[in-house]
Order: sequence, then structure tokens, then C-alpha cells
Amino acid sequence: MSFSVGLTSDLSDGAGGFSWGNIAIETLSPLPWKFLNNSGPVMKSGDVRGFDAIAFAGVGVDKNSFGSPQDSPLIIARFGVGYDNIDLVACTKAGVALTITPDGSKKPVATAALALMLATMFRLVAKDKQARSFDWTNRINGLGQGVNGKTVGTIGLGNVASEFFRLLAPFDCKRLAFDPWKKSEEAKDLGVQLVDLNVLLESCDVVIVTAALTQDTHHMLSTNQFKLMKKSAILINISRGPIVDEAALVHALQSKEIAAAGLDVFEVEPIDKANPLMEMDNVIVTPHNLAWTDELALGMGKSAFSSIKAISRGDIPTFVVNKDVLDTAAFKEKLAKFK
Repeated sequence: MSFSVGLTSDLSDGAGGFSWGNIAIETLSPLPWKFLNNSGPVMKSGDVRGFDAIAFAGVGVDKNSFGSPQDSPLIIARFGVGYDNIDLVACTKAGVALTITPDGSKKPVATAALALMLATMFRLVAKDKQARSFDWTNRINGLGQGVNGKTVGTIGLGNVASEFFRLLAPFDCKRLAFDPWKKSEEAKDLGVQLVDLNVLLESCDVVIVTAALTQDTHHMLSTNQFKLMKKSAILINISRGPIVDEAALVHALQSKEIAAAGLDVFEVEPIDKANPLMEMDNVIVTPHNLAWTDELALGMGKSAFSSIKAISRGDIPTFVVNKDVLDTAAFKEKLAKFK
């Protein structure tokens, strides 16, 4: 039986190619694929009808994204690991499996976290501006912070954080992590000590947010948490903006409760031009794209398309998010066509 694949327009460069460059489209071969006729910020039932699989990047899913289970895809494969804009209940109700790409994104995102940490600690942007203004007489002003001898901690110890600590291996750092879902043995294998969140905040010179955005992690870092941190501490957020209470962060930076921040994500995106963070010379900002590299595009493409290929053979992909869908009659009925 034929198996058709649709790609949302955010993966298209508008000229028949891909906005992300090489996304390993050959991984789908010999499955036929084409770009959806119309795909906007939210997936629409009319756009996905007739496709067995949809590959997508930033498009969201709500309760109106699917029609009946028979008219809905078997799988939607997301380029990335976050799914806070995906209605999992709607997916499961329609018999649609959602997959993500942790294997394809962990190395590029972990590398981006390290890059942002180093750039913030070394005050790279401020020093770049200093050089471009030919201010050589004041080079000693605004010394950065070195990495060796510091305590570095992550909020979350999943794929990205684990890879980050592997990249951090050459540096002489103490490593801490907060993750209530991990066991101390798992952390020990990475040379990491699991601690309570408050202990991490009090102890670390650098705090890196790698946790997923959930109801439990929303505004996990707010006024009380920033008061616990060292005045010389640096916050790095490479995950999701709403994990950090942005107003509280602005206050902490302005009042010098913490020293600096490196932010790839924000509470509201795109960020407001009037946001005080944009004017601070102790803050490095990037527009939620620091990890977007050729390595990331290739890795996520291979992962997403491999999930689609697996399900086209009647197999269950590795990285299904809404695992409860696997036991539904709607999903089983659609999957049986390809076994």
C-alpha cells in the first residue's frame, strides 16, 4: 500500500528546496513526499488530510488540526525536541503519533549551550563592540570569567545536558545537576552530582537551563531563586523562555543579584523591541536559533524521516511522545494497513 508524506511550508525555501539546507531527504526514499499546499503557524485538518505522515518544524497543533482519525495522518514527525505548542490530547484522539528528534539535536544544542556559556563568561559581544570602537586603551575594563575552577550546573539532566557535560570534560569544573527524574547512578556516570534546586542555585557559578517546558517548570526560576544565586553567577537558557520569569530576571540583572545572562529563548517570541534585556551589555541574546547549524538540520532530518520510514513499514518509531496513542484502536487500525 502506498504511503504519502507531507512537509510543512516552514521546511521549504519557497523555491523547491529546503529552508534548513540539507535535511537528509534521501532518508525517506522510496516514499513519495511533497510540500503541503498551505501550512501556517498551526496545522490544519484540510492541509494534512490524505497524508499518512507529516514532517514539520515549528508548526503547532491544536484541537482543530485533525478531522476524524481516518482522515488524519498516522504520524507527525517534529524537527526538534520541544512540543509545548503541540496538543497531545488532540493527537491521541485522532490516532496520530507525535515523534521528536532527540538523537539528531542533542549534540548541536549541547554545543550551542557551551558556546553561549563561553561567550557570556568571556563577554565576547561587549569585547567585540570595544574592538569595533577602537577602544584599546580600556581593554582591561570588564574582565570576563574563566571556566576552570568554576561550578557549573544544569537544570535538567536529559540528552542535551548529558552531552553538554561530555563537552565540558576538558575543563576543570565541578558539575552539578537538578533533575528529579534521574538517579544518582546515572549522574555519576557523567561525573555529575545530583542536588536539590536550591543547592544548585546557591553553589553554581553558571546555571544552564536545559529542562523541558511543562506546568511544573513554568517560571521555575523567579525572584526567590535569583536571590539564592551568587552575585557573580551567570544564567544560560538554551531551552524555553517561560521556564524563567523574565521580569524577575531583568530585576536580578539590574540590581546585580546575578552578573550576566546568555539567552537563546524568551518568554515572548519574537522579543519586544522595548525589552530591557536588549539594552544590557551583560546579556548576550540570540533569536532562538543558536543551535541552527548544518549539523542540526542533517541530524534532525535523519531522525524525523527515520521515524516516518519505520512506521511506513508497520514498526513503532523510537521517539514517540504520546505513547498512549499506541494502544488506541484508531492508531492500530491505521498502522495495520502497512504491516
